[in-house]
Amino acid sequence: MDHPHLSTQSERELCPAMSAGEAALLILQNLFRAMLDNEKRVLSTGDPEFLHNFRVAVRRTRSALNQLQGVLASPAQVQFRQEFAWLGEITGPTRDLDVFLLRFEGYRGNLPEKFRDGLDPLVRFLEAQQRIERRRLAGELASPRYRQLKKDWTIFLFEVGAEENPPAAGRPVLEVAGNRIRKVLRRVNRTGQAIKDDSSPEDLHELRKNCKKLRYLLEFFQSLYPPQKIARMISSLKILQDILGEYQDLEVHSLALQTFSGQIAAEGEVPPLSLLAIGMLIEGLRYRQRQAREKVSDRFAEVFQGKNRWLLPGPKLSSKEKKMADCLKGKSENKLKEGVYRCEKCGALSKKKGHLCKPEKLSSKDVKKIEK
Repeated sequence: MDHPHLSTQSERELCPAMSAGEAALLILQNLFRAMLDNEKRVLSTGDPEFLHNFRVAVRRTRSALNQLQGVLASPAQVQFRQEFAWLGEITGPTRDLDVFLLRFEGYRGNLPEKFRDGLDPLVRFLEAQQRIERRRLAGELASPRYRQLKKDWTIFLFEVGAEENPPAAGRPVLEVAGNRIRKVLRRVNRTGQAIKDDSSPEDLHELRKNCKKLRYLLEFFQSLYPPQKIARMISSLKILQDILGEYQDLEVHSLALQTFSGQIAAEGEVPPLSLLAIGMLIEGLRYRQRQAREKVSDRFAEVFQGKNRWLLPGPKLSSKEKKMADCLKGKSENKLKEGVYRCEKCGALSKKKGHLCKPEKLSSKDVKKIEK
């Protein structure tokens, strides 16, 4: 089902004057456009990059539905969280094989030259599995269930969602965004601090998932925050995520190689050279995994270094100070002029430079954006 809003509106940015409900719908609308745009290319080109982009849009949608609970109608959240989880499941096997084959030549290149040809049976096996999974995925994306999901999601995003208005949907977007970001930031900090030399792959995977949730939140709401500060935080997280992602991929690939070698052997006789090459490949992946593991602690520390601590909650205020800090909460000047200030704590706009929450001065460009 095509909706006029999907074709006539381009991606829009959030602005501080929005309510949390308006912002949540806008975030999800932008992600849906990205998902549909890449879906067409997944089916028409078979390029792994478009499936990757499709899955990123799906994953971000699931994250937004989870992180913005209370802002969207609960029954709809439950329904769509289940459906987008299913969408992640059906696209996973194809993407896993795409990633494996994209990296395979690099893996093969690390072996001594005389052993590289021994991996040819494995390559043929993986390519055959990839073709099977791509056909299966094409069938799922043409299924009644997927068509119904797109239809229901379109109606919710552009028609029903704005009418079903939970109490939290009316809160200022900066207030909701700040609360969610700080909560997940504390979780990332807690998870990362618990990582030790003997931590399991599951522990590092949990840290990776929490980092991903935090990064998605920062990217959802980045237009509401000082550009340089938010960009620095996202960049630090991305570097840490890349290391954790490499560690996780190497873990998955080394385990998959053991499974694949057994499947190949079950289908017919395997040359001894192939079994030896696969064994050497697994050992090489384990070595690279240990190298990635050694980088985690240093990179994690950089995420929480001085310049990135501005998002962490400050000291608790006294009851008198709290009352003063809340005096402008949810309010703004009737006529915005150059030189107004935005409060980073409660999201209020004010001419008062001495506002307790230490507001940051807005540029004239930001002011004009708000006035629109």
